Amino acid sequence: MTDNEYKALHSRSPRAAQNALFDEYVNYVYAIVYNKLRSCGRNEDMEECVGDVFAAVFQFFDRNEPRDGDLKGIIGTIASRKAIEYFRRLSRRVNDTVSIDDENFAEMPDSQNVHEMAERSEMRAILMRSIHSLGDPDSTMIIQKYYYNMNSRQISEKLSMSPDTVRVRLSRAVKKLKNLLSAQGIDLKEGKI
Repeated sequence: MTDNEYKALHSRSPRAAQNALFDEYVNYVYAIVYNKLRSCGRNEDMEECVGDVFAAVFQFFDRNEPRDGDLKGIIGTIASRKAIEYFRRLSRRVNDTVSIDDENFAEMPDSQNVHEMAERSEMRAILMRSIHSLGDPDSTMIIQKYYYNMNSRQISEKLSMSPDTVRVRLSRAVKKLKNLLSAQGIDLKEGKI
């Protein structure tokens, strides 16, 4: 759905426009939210976040501000920001308790799961150290691209560079990162940063 299609449908029926937008982008938004909250949120938290994302999206589009073409970028940005907000709030829970009635209570992690979690944690730490060792602006570009789902245009605005320069530097930075990780015996698959 493009911006013009949404506006045309919204002028006829705001509710129908919102339903069509929701139906088209719910899986996309849920994927973004799940990716950000899977380590700290429950399904209820994720569903609440998805609902809040669409509330914010509808408010944004109802302001009738001029926009160009693609809605996916706007929706993705709103979803990422809202999910990060939820992540920060959920991560601050210090005294999170588990109810005995909770169905997941009986599923205590076995030693293999604990081992896998520890390995993933160590891999993340190595990855972040390697990213930061690239220095600015390379480390900033990688973090914004792969952790905050920003595109080259958005990154270029933040770093005062052209989008083409960002793409070239980002490509080189990923190659450097692969070499750094390869030297440590870690194979980095494209898109798995």
